[in-house]
Amino acid sequence: MTRSFASRLAAAALFVGLVQPAFADDYTKEHLDAAKSAIEASHVGDGLDNILIGVAQQTKAVLARTNPAQSNLIDELTNTAALELAAKRPELDKQIQEVWAARFTQDELKKIAEFYNSPVGQKLSKETASMVQMSGVAAQVWQAKIAQEMLAKVREAAKAKGVNL
Repeated sequence: MTRSFASRLAAAALFVGLVQPAFADDYTKEHLDAAKSAIEASHVGDGLDNILIGVAQQTKAVLARTNPAQSNLIDELTNTAALELAAKRPELDKQIQEVWAARFTQDELKKIAEFYNSPVGQKLSKETASMVQMSGVAAQVWQAKIAQEMLAKVREAAKAKGVNL
């Protein structure tokens, strides 16, 4: 297992441990259905289908490093396992629905779904990923600028005290 994969696995286990109390309540079918509608309308779960693909790729890479001569067999067996494990996807969907149900009432979830099904909600959903990415870049640029300014200010203040930094 690669360190990166092991780290993500440990983080996932920690996450499940931290949020498990949120799942302690039983939610009505209607409440979970409202959560499902809100999640689907907001498209926050769209990238989750890539998890199994990523895990399959990591599995292939780990096993191919162990025995490169068996790469065709590794591909075949991993693809078969991935198809079998795809049936477990509803478990993740239910957990995510419970996370949302724990934080929003059934009525709030209906309003969230209604908003995301509106034209402005659909636009927000479509634009969110690029806005988050662009915001992250803006934050990094700002951080670099502020870091340079802070370094200059500290050096200037130290120089005023007779110390070269």
